[in-house]
Amino acid sequence: MQCDWVCFAALAYRGWFPPALALILGLLAAVGVCALYWRESVAVPLWRRGILAVVRVLLLASILFLALRPTIVTESKQDRPRAVAVLVDDSQSMTNRDPRPNFLDQFRAGIALGLIDPTARVPEHPSAGDLPRLPEQPPSRLELAQAVLRNPQLQLLDQLRAIGPVQPSSFGRRRVGRDGRSTDWIAALQGQEPTTALADSVFDLLNRDSTDLPAAIVLLTDGRDNASERSWDDLSRVCLRRGVPLHIYGVGSSAFGQLQLRDVAVNATLFVEDTAAIPIRYRVRGFTEGQVILTAKLNGIEVARKKVPVREGEDLRETLSFVPTPRDAEIGKQELTTTVTIVSGPDSVTDTLAKSVRVIDRKIKTLVVDSAPRWDFKFLQRALLRDRRMEARFFLTEGDPKAMQAGEPFLAEFPTRREELFAYDLLILGDIPATALQLEQQEFVRDFVAEGGGLIVLAGRNHGPSSWLGTPLAEVLPIEYPAATFAVDAGRSAASFRPVLTPAGKRNPVLSLDDNPTESARIWETLPEMFWSYPVTKLKPAAEAYLVHPTARTVDEKPMPLLASHYYGKGYVLYLGCDETWRWRFNEAEKYFGRFWTQVVYITGVPRTLGTKLTQLSLDTTDPLLGKTGQVYARLFTPSMQPLTTERMDARLERLDVAPGDKDRSAPVELKAVPGQPGEYVATLPFNALGRYVLRVENGSDPASLEYRVTLPPDHEMAPGSMAEEALRTLAKNSGGKFYREEDLHTLPGSLVPQFSPYSRREELLLWNRWMLFWVIGLFSAEWFLRKLNALS
Repeated sequence: MQCDWVCFAALAYRGWFPPALALILGLLAAVGVCALYWRESVAVPLWRRGILAVVRVLLLASILFLALRPTIVTESKQDRPRAVAVLVDDSQSMTNRDPRPNFLDQFRAGIALGLIDPTARVPEHPSAGDLPRLPEQPPSRLELAQAVLRNPQLQLLDQLRAIGPVQPSSFGRRRVGRDGRSTDWIAALQGQEPTTALADSVFDLLNRDSTDLPAAIVLLTDGRDNASERSWDDLSRVCLRRGVPLHIYGVGSSAFGQLQLRDVAVNATLFVEDTAAIPIRYRVRGFTEGQVILTAKLNGIEVARKKVPVREGEDLRETLSFVPTPRDAEIGKQELTTTVTIVSGPDSVTDTLAKSVRVIDRKIKTLVVDSAPRWDFKFLQRALLRDRRMEARFFLTEGDPKAMQAGEPFLAEFPTRREELFAYDLLILGDIPATALQLEQQEFVRDFVAEGGGLIVLAGRNHGPSSWLGTPLAEVLPIEYPAATFAVDAGRSAASFRPVLTPAGKRNPVLSLDDNPTESARIWETLPEMFWSYPVTKLKPAAEAYLVHPTARTVDEKPMPLLASHYYGKGYVLYLGCDETWRWRFNEAEKYFGRFWTQVVYITGVPRTLGTKLTQLSLDTTDPLLGKTGQVYARLFTPSMQPLTTERMDARLERLDVAPGDKDRSAPVELKAVPGQPGEYVATLPFNALGRYVLRVENGSDPASLEYRVTLPPDHEMAPGSMAEEALRTLAKNSGGKFYREEDLHTLPGSLVPQFSPYSRREELLLWNRWMLFWVIGLFSAEWFLRKLNALS
């Protein structure tokens, strides 16, 4: 209903001629005309001359009046109904075809498609007979929204028009107005928008003058919003303040969720009768109740199982564990399959990830040699003795002879025979003087490394590596360094520093202090600071730094290495240029210290047990996401463990989840040498399609492969996920509106309250038109005719 009335009509003058002057001129002209006709021929009667004078005065007055550009101004006011904005989600997520496993979801689809009366109630005791025959292929969310808008039983748009004019729009990256004079705009929706800015699109409607605001906004969406600059909380507050409620029809099913197994950080080598930990990272969306079942199978046989309550999260973590048996070690390389299953009522969803592992039935034999029991030695000794994977022996060159001769775990002397030293897998040398070992023993150490033994060097302030210069011990190190001496209190007055990860260090699992790479990087930035390090002049060729000093520099102006490695012959050598890792135990006990040293010992000692790999591959991310790129790094060696020197290396990328004959199954990849890093190669991998991939590199007799899986980012339009029902309900409620499912849609028009806004219409009618022209010409003609009739010139 609307009421119109004319408030006023007025005469306005739009010309440049002042009305007062026109009045004066008109009076003077009237007097002049009367005087002229008074003096006209007396043969013409006075009354006729009076008529002629009147006509002349009217003519002159009309001309003066028109010179003022007279305009009649009328203004009318009315109350008109505000429009109803209909906003339809046209993004790619609306093309998802939700599974509808339960009765309620199928019943709702039947209402939307017009197969069930929209006013029908959901049966309390449903049966298959209550459902119509639904299409074989589940309808997409957009198809459901289109069906609702066209549903002849609902007549949603017609009922909304009874409240106010309907203003349809679609939205994705931005709002797009649609022509509401027909329903052709509904068929034009294709669901092609790559992002959704739900909040920003509604704000676009709210940023209007108060008289143009809609009475309500009817929103058809699945609730995905990955591109808005403002939050839904802001949106609900502005809607409430401006009096524009949101009436939201949630499109899609909310009865299923998303599960993604992100990573399984299991060691590639497992030990018999040692507890093997399987850290699992996974993502859950859309599940609010049920159970998560985590299982691990070794060669198809279940070895671990765990059940936890389901909860939502982007980086959920659980750990499975099992103890490998001697029989597992007989098989050699095998597959460990980890599965995460969510069971919620009758529904379930599963994701699986497989990794290759090897079980070995022996311990890593380790010999630790130092001059005195430094803090790092003490805590490392405890860690090695507790680790069931290790068989550790210790020798202190300046230790109490009685303690050294007391038996295990101490040795009375450093091995004097070659075979005694070669019985170990790993040698850890600390702050020992070179004179503590005879030249023959030093050569044993060099030969031990060259033939595949692992060596860790822990620098000290008194002897090592300062006194090693010119000996076989210095020959195997990955660094070049000067002889240096330090005061007894060296480090106490020095400036503190915190080691900095290099790009290679970020990729190396040895430096991982948390299963999440982002959290691990944060931990490295917050570890307790150190006060001492041994100076290094430069890295040797083919050596690689993993930790560097934040301020100190080498002779070639590069950050000074604190943790570096290289291969000497077939053996792996790791150098640590500081002796204060024990500080990492502050308030954390073994959490970071223990993890660091366990990984260092493991990665250095295992190669002698299994043989050193000539080809080592790593990816710079644990989460390859669609639309991104990644770097694959390769360390390639010759059979004599010398870095490969070719400029390029061919590799092949295979997609595992397509048919063998598919043309897209395999593609060549070229690995290019990294300048200044002998044996290191890199290639860029585009993550442009979802699925499982394996990169294969053929390097002589030691081929290697790297498996990874490309997944969707959590906020991607096509990422699996249910309709965000709870979030949409909250948004509608907080805005002053309501949330609807298909069974509620027939009540939607009745929930809208008509609103009216004052409307003023101003009209101006210019009197300088053709009718006035006829009037002036008529006066001219009348005067001419009367003068001729009275024989006047």
